[in-house]
Amino acid sequence: MALLGGGAVLAADAALVGAGHASAWWRDSEAGPAYRRAASGYTPDGTAGAAAAYPLSAVRLLDSPFRDNQLRNLSYLRFLDPDRMLHTFRLNYGRPSPARPCGGWESPGSLVRGHTVGHLLSGLAISYANTGNAAARSAGAYLVGELASLQRAAPRAGFSPGYLSAFPEVFFDWLEAGQTSRVWSPYYMIHKYLAGLIDQYELAGCDQALGVAARLADWVDRRTAPLSYAHMQRILAVEFGGLPEALVNLYAITGNERYLATAQRFYHAWFLDPLAAGRDDLAGEQCNVNTPKILAALRMWEVTGDPKYRDIAENFWGFAALRHSYVIGGQGNHEHWNPPDVVASALSNYTCEGCVTYNMLKLTRLLHFHDQARTDVLDYYERCLFNQMLGTQDPDSPHGFNVYYTGLSAGAVKQQPLNYFPHGDPDVYATDYDTFTCDTGTGLETQAKFADTIYSRDSRGVYVNLFIPSEVRCADQGVTLRQDTGFPDDPVVRLTVTSGFAAMTLRVRVPSWAAGPPGVVLNGAPLRGTAAAGWVAVFRRWQPGDTLEVTLPMRLAFHPAPDAPSVQAVSYGPVVLAGAGVGAAYAAPDAAADAVDDTALVDIVRHPAAPHAVPQPPPLPLLDAASVRRTAAEPMAFTATADGAPVTLVPVARARHEPFTVYWQAGAG
Repeated sequence: MALLGGGAVLAADAALVGAGHASAWWRDSEAGPAYRRAASGYTPDGTAGAAAAYPLSAVRLLDSPFRDNQLRNLSYLRFLDPDRMLHTFRLNYGRPSPARPCGGWESPGSLVRGHTVGHLLSGLAISYANTGNAAARSAGAYLVGELASLQRAAPRAGFSPGYLSAFPEVFFDWLEAGQTSRVWSPYYMIHKYLAGLIDQYELAGCDQALGVAARLADWVDRRTAPLSYAHMQRILAVEFGGLPEALVNLYAITGNERYLATAQRFYHAWFLDPLAAGRDDLAGEQCNVNTPKILAALRMWEVTGDPKYRDIAENFWGFAALRHSYVIGGQGNHEHWNPPDVVASALSNYTCEGCVTYNMLKLTRLLHFHDQARTDVLDYYERCLFNQMLGTQDPDSPHGFNVYYTGLSAGAVKQQPLNYFPHGDPDVYATDYDTFTCDTGTGLETQAKFADTIYSRDSRGVYVNLFIPSEVRCADQGVTLRQDTGFPDDPVVRLTVTSGFAAMTLRVRVPSWAAGPPGVVLNGAPLRGTAAAGWVAVFRRWQPGDTLEVTLPMRLAFHPAPDAPSVQAVSYGPVVLAGAGVGAAYAAPDAAADAVDDTALVDIVRHPAAPHAVPQPPPLPLLDAASVRRTAAEPMAFTATADGAPVTLVPVARARHEPFTVYWQAGAG
């Protein structure tokens, strides 16, 4: 199906309505539709991922920092009181709620109240799929049931049938009337609910969730179908998240063409057309407002075959990952893209918002499935995962609170975002019930799904993409593999067949940062000639007890900023190093000047004016590059001299509760 223009979309809508193709299938059963759930495959993984991805239930994390984060996150998911999370939903539908209200972005007056429930649905479903935790499944089912009850009550509450949200439908009246100062991102909330409901259906087996999702998608269809193309484009100037992606996924599940037509209405031409033409116009645009649009484009390409969508996704990834990212893979300063190759002059404690990297990892994962032999996308995925996302969670918090920004200025600190919470504790990433930013929400998913891209597969065998202790049941091949590694502190990756027999090729990624050819040992005997085109590839009839060891040599590397080569970051293998406790004297004053009081969240909007002038690089500590020495293997640590004094360098993901510095003025100290 080709991309439809605005007029064609409206004509197609009219034809569908005229033919009586309304989504009536769900009305027969409150429990949901009679569609048969696929035996394998997760619809958001796309068409290529249906064959290439391993289901979360097939992969188990073993002891490691990733597993530790997963368990802290699961503890928080189970801790959150569903009735408190539903408080503003119930009030919106005129129902009593004795629960205490939440604070932060979930406070009763917030314009984005309710968004966390969508993430919570996803986080619970992902956790159940990967760990089998029954309490996570039960909590998700309870939330779905309560949301279904509220959705049924929509007409009695004065809302249109199928409407579901924690704020009144009049928000969409204001949006359509151009009164954008009165709203923040109402369709963004709808996306989060749809995505969470789809996850509950596909990952947790909650049939009722699909019925709720279909009724909500029908509401989106009815709401947007009467609008002209020009009117819709004006609406799309306001953040709508990944709503078209969720609609495409719902179309793929149900086969209902209305959802595809509705998704196409959310094609934001002003942002996407330049990408289709190969132009990098990202500078000044808000990163997290726009990155989800690319995910929708990629999924649209998969279901329609229109190459325009593919060009959008591939061009964007090339621009964003290669020319707009910092050394840790994250993007954006004060949530906006800089001009291409601007790094040194855009360092602050407001770089690398977690939500942006969350969406970049989703996009990178989908691209990987389309060409599993590519290692550049996996190198980028690894850089983001090990340097930013693993470190966004506070390991000193029993509930694994997630930080909003990973700052990269000298003396950066992981803390509550002071531009939104100027009165927050500077030593705290978030809180149980009084933060709930968008990064709190995406963190509930990120920390739950570390297992999803470690491995992939094709008809010939298994790909080992990431080096994380884990076990994978390869049902296609009939074997189970165990990965043991102390990576990145230890460069040895050991893969053992624990059960089953299979004639297949086992591939292990050779990253671009490798300091030389990998060492490969099979059952104690060295192998040569197995590494080519970025992979160690070994074909044999594998049997229990077979062990393949791959050693990936690492070295120190210095990464000059494109706009100021004397400004550099330091890495060891894939890990970016940070000066622990370094840079406080260089840190800018706190953000009181541009902060927004956390009691006035209703006034926050997602589109502050982005600066047009590129500032000069800020002052940075002077690092003696020749002085960097490794002093400890596990945990990894280095020493160096900066500003004439000794400093300790550690992986940036492990920096916490003290200032740290990633970029330096490099030279002879």
